[in-house]
Amino acid sequence: MRTKYILKIILFIYVISNVSVFAQTKSEKKKYSEIIPNHTELKIIHSNIIDDDYFLYIKLPSGYKDSDKNYPVIYLLDGDIAFTMAWSTVRYLQYGKHLSDVIIVGIGYGSLLSSDERNMRERDYSISALQRLEESGGGEKFLKFIKTELIQFIDSHYRTKPNERIINGYSIGGLFTLYVFLNENDLFSGYIAGSPYTPFDKDYLLEILQQNSEKLRNTDTKLFISYGELEDKEEYVIPIEDVVNKLYDSGINKNRIKKQIFNNGSHFTCPSEAMVYGLKFIFE
Repeated sequence: MRTKYILKIILFIYVISNVSVFAQTKSEKKKYSEIIPNHTELKIIHSNIIDDDYFLYIKLPSGYKDSDKNYPVIYLLDGDIAFTMAWSTVRYLQYGKHLSDVIIVGIGYGSLLSSDERNMRERDYSISALQRLEESGGGEKFLKFIKTELIQFIDSHYRTKPNERIINGYSIGGLFTLYVFLNENDLFSGYIAGSPYTPFDKDYLLEILQQNSEKLRNTDTKLFISYGELEDKEEYVIPIEDVVNKLYDSGINKNRIKKQIFNNGSHFTCPSEAMVYGLKFIFE
């Protein structure tokens, strides 16, 4: 009888323990069902110039709140997809002592937070108005937004180094990055233009280059430009090579420009490579 009683007590304790473990496990699953990256903030900024809202994904250095230091800022076009890639890329480069602490600002449209694929890159990053793209040609407005609204917002809310700003763009974002480099060369200290899509705007870019050649010759800014070996020749390889050759011919210090071709690289395998080697070059 006594043995039976003891067995009942043991069984009760076992059941209660398992219920507790189950409840704890369920609680832990709920706790981690949504992951928010550490030291990251989300801001929404309205542009009066474009009359649209932008989602800013902002990654601060781990010691930001405990210091009074100012930091370089990396601005990412296509922030909805490039932000998490940049975070990991920066960490690896920091492990390798290629760069120190930075602030990362991803400029997005909100699709990083949901399954909504809203994306206005063809409006904001394109230079020419194309018939096949109804809202294209907004690059000039987007540049004004970055120059007069976005940078001012970041500089006023965070401890930044105004003389150390980097902009990273890929494909049509790379086109916009080149456009900024040629138009507002002193706005950023480093430009990363990965596989810029230039066939419709090459002549216009070269025209700006000719107009601003004297200013560009005296620049201290750095430009990294790249493409993949397997990319389409007419859309990427030939026009990019034309732009780079004209940059060299203009008398710009060649040490300030780095062109890189990624072996066996296609258009959708090279975004991370452009960012890695671009940041490494800019911060050397």
